[in-house]
Amino acid sequence: MMMKDEGKYLHLWMKYAAVIRVLLKKTDNETQKLQLYKHEFENGGNKAKSGYVFSFEVNNGKVINKVSTTAVAGDLVHILANHTEIKNWLKDRHVKFSMEKSFELQLEKV
Repeated sequence: MMMKDEGKYLHLWMKYAAVIRVLLKKTDNETQKLQLYKHEFENGGNKAKSGYVFSFEVNNGKVINKVSTTAVAGDLVHILANHTEIKNWLKDRHVKFSMEKSFELQLEKV
């Protein structure tokens, strides 16, 4: 099922893919945080009804809980699944991805 704004945030997640890759490698030691910027999300158009809040887990390279219906989360999952280095790194790990109203992306080893 295609979300209304699917693909709208791909450019934004691609911009941060290298940083996310580095932070993921550090999750073995502690939760990692990446402060993102509200204006980057809102530049794409209408504000998401969810306020851009999401949470999902990836275990052995697969999303194991339902991704929220936001395009923001769906586009991040797309980047994780299609970025070769990130995809390979996630194959044998369990990581929770979440973002709250503060636009802080958290990466946490589960």
